[in-house]
Amino acid sequence: MTTSAAGARSYSISRWLLVTAAIGLTVTTHGGTEAVSDNTLVSTFAPVVTAAQSSSPPATLAEDEERPEMVPATDGSTVDRVQTSSHSQDAADMVLNSGTPVFEGDFADPFLLSVDDGLYAYATNTRDANVPVLYADSSSDGEYLGDALPDLPHWTNSLWNWAPAVAEVDGTFVLYYTTRHVESGRMCISVAVADDPAGPFVDDSAEPLICDLEQGGSIDPSPFIDTDQSRWLLWKSDGNCCGISTKIYAQRLTDDGTGLAGEPTELIRNDLGWESDVVEGPSMIEIDGTYHLFYSANRWDTADYAVGHAICASVTGPCTKDSEPWLSSQTLGSSDGVLGPGGLEVVDLAHPFADLVLYHAWTGGAVGYETSVRALFAEPIVWADGEPLRASSLRIDPNSADLDIAD
Repeated sequence: MTTSAAGARSYSISRWLLVTAAIGLTVTTHGGTEAVSDNTLVSTFAPVVTAAQSSSPPATLAEDEERPEMVPATDGSTVDRVQTSSHSQDAADMVLNSGTPVFEGDFADPFLLSVDDGLYAYATNTRDANVPVLYADSSSDGEYLGDALPDLPHWTNSLWNWAPAVAEVDGTFVLYYTTRHVESGRMCISVAVADDPAGPFVDDSAEPLICDLEQGGSIDPSPFIDTDQSRWLLWKSDGNCCGISTKIYAQRLTDDGTGLAGEPTELIRNDLGWESDVVEGPSMIEIDGTYHLFYSANRWDTADYAVGHAICASVTGPCTKDSEPWLSSQTLGSSDGVLGPGGLEVVDLAHPFADLVLYHAWTGGAVGYETSVRALFAEPIVWADGEPLRASSLRIDPNSADLDIAD
């Protein structure tokens, strides 16, 4: 990375370096390992959950309290959430170009954890898993590991477990997740621990970790470690359940990550027209002393769902939003049939050039579980003059291995 005389950052990094820095894994499809060129090494988190492996294909419960049951397909059967196909394009393009999902089954609200032995990806519940988890490393194909949280505490129930996130704390893995507080009927945040990132995580709590009933509940936890190594949890007040404002908060955690060590501080609320009545799904990263907050907004089950971006002075704000979405159906290019991106999580790669974002989006040019799924997408981002740029804003010269920021 260099800085020009005008102050704008320029990049001349190989296509191979950027992609392997983002995801250094092998490519797998439903039919097996796909041949890739020698200078690409990327994982698709293979959709390995097939009817042969599970008599009950995963199916995500709609994230809306007005829809407590599974949405059927038009023929009356449950929609198969594990749709697979063999990709013919280069593996690098699958990450560099946002039109192709890296996992085509339903995998909403994704979170990625990097550990020494590989990558673990977690998502909102499916019909047969409270917290489905995928795994991949550089020496094996992507693998579905099953349910990372097979047992739930007594105060909640299954099919209402959303937006998991995992942090490693001194060799222990801490899972934060949204689940239904049966007594109140609202969604709240709980915490579980495990010795292995694949689980099984154990939640022996008697009550939720965070459950602000006056604001409609609490959802979408996302852990963050500040520059002083203090631990924080970002989360959303679920006011859209009840016709009140939604807000995103930051709240300090105890050193072991399993308890609260301070009061919540509001970062943003839904006050822009494009956000409608919802801001949710926060994720934060610190770059050169500036805190970047990504969040989702608008209704999750429409093509208007999108990702916003804000600049914050610290983990507790104040934050200033961009006026328009950072990622939307329009910026993705809805002609490719990818709609309503959201649930974005930014992954700090500790790399001088790039970081990674994961998000879900509806595929096939349709929105809703009757005809589509929320597939998993991943793409690198780079930082130019303090702003995050998606891979699609990089100019790729087909006759060169270098990438440059587009004018």
